[in-house]
Amino acid sequence: MDFTYCEFPSTVSIDTFKAYFSSQTAKLPKVSDKSLEQSPSQTEAAGESQANEAKSLRHLVLDAIVLNWSELPLYRQLCRRQDRNYLLSQLDTQLPLQLLSAHIRDDSFWRRCYEQRWRLAPLQPRGRERHWINIYMERHVQEFIENMQTGDYEQEGNVQNTLDICAAYINQLEINLLQPAPPDSENNDHIPLDYLLSNLPDLQRLRLSYSTKTVGIHYQLGCNQLTTRDTLLLAKGLSQCFELRKFCLHNTKLLAYQLRFLAHSLDKGCHHLKYLYLQHCAVGDAGIRCFLETCGRESFATLTVLDLSNNGITEEGAYTLSRTLTRVPLECLVLRLNPIQSDGAAAIFNTLQLMPIKQLNLGSCSISASITKLFMMLICQHTTLIHIDLSNNCLGEHFGKHLLKVIGSNKALERLDLRNTGLSMEMRCKFEEFLLKNAKRKKHHKQKQQQRDKFKAMLQL
Repeated sequence: MDFTYCEFPSTVSIDTFKAYFSSQTAKLPKVSDKSLEQSPSQTEAAGESQANEAKSLRHLVLDAIVLNWSELPLYRQLCRRQDRNYLLSQLDTQLPLQLLSAHIRDDSFWRRCYEQRWRLAPLQPRGRERHWINIYMERHVQEFIENMQTGDYEQEGNVQNTLDICAAYINQLEINLLQPAPPDSENNDHIPLDYLLSNLPDLQRLRLSYSTKTVGIHYQLGCNQLTTRDTLLLAKGLSQCFELRKFCLHNTKLLAYQLRFLAHSLDKGCHHLKYLYLQHCAVGDAGIRCFLETCGRESFATLTVLDLSNNGITEEGAYTLSRTLTRVPLECLVLRLNPIQSDGAAAIFNTLQLMPIKQLNLGSCSISASITKLFMMLICQHTTLIHIDLSNNCLGEHFGKHLLKVIGSNKALERLDLRNTGLSMEMRCKFEEFLLKNAKRKKHHKQKQQQRDKFKAMLQL
């Protein structure tokens, strides 16, 4: 009996199958529609022949290994790759996670585990360095934290057991909600995150929200807010995340004193932080001031992206921010949905002249045409800005006419978003023509530089 179709991972593309097998000699399973097309007569004949044939001794042995795998987990002991593939295709994905992770690293198996457990969830992005076992473990820890009730938290029990299994594979962690405290509790504290974060030594990206989406009958006033205890424990955990590169705290109201604790912990422990996102947190001018006052001159020396979207920052907060940004090597600054107005934008523009920034987003910031002169100076003098977003601001046709005169002198800008600013479609199309020329010119220079580098490398050989 031909069991070849069981010896190859179902994740292999159908084109690969067609390249190495023919429909006359190979019988393939119809898994995710990855099967070779056969006529009904061929299918019926194959089914009858399989029903009348007994399994080979080899496959009987492998079936016995699969059946008793929880008591005797044999995988590395199987020398042939075909035997391992057969085992992985038949193995139950519902076996204890500790047992599976201790013996199996195969990418196709962990992808099958992920797809079977979270059928309706969108597939996670995966680069070359990302393995499916990491993606599975990160999603498992996320689900564990989001579903845990405050009364079920046991640091030496369920939390420690989960960390023992998953901690070594966690590089990214996303927590979109936390369960509220029981209605009979005296405070609204969420589960503590200090022990969890301090025991994830390879954590590089953390996206966190203290919002509560399904409180139901357990709703009480303040259950959706960050408490003092939550702040202290979060700050304690962040101070131990020495490999953290990206931190995002969103949809969580932050008071000024809470931002002071967060700034101190990020400055103390996260020396490699590159991306900082505080989105929709109602920070305000007082919060920005407390956050920056806690930082020293050498704080956030590696920060390249700062996103403060929708935090109620006015021109006062923008001025405070502009005085600090000069010592931070920012490449991207996002202040959209903050009413900084023209005075705040002017402070930001003056600071940008001293920075190698590439992207600036001031969309929906209540900016008026009074900023025209300063913006024209920025366009003429700045040589690193690639993308500027000024959408949803009242700039008007007068602003567009002045910009049309000076935009030709800028050879670096590639994208300029001026939607809903009072400019006509015809004028915006003219800007797009200039920007398209810049993009083509830079692409041409890049290709020529690559050819020069290749030629120099050949000469050195």
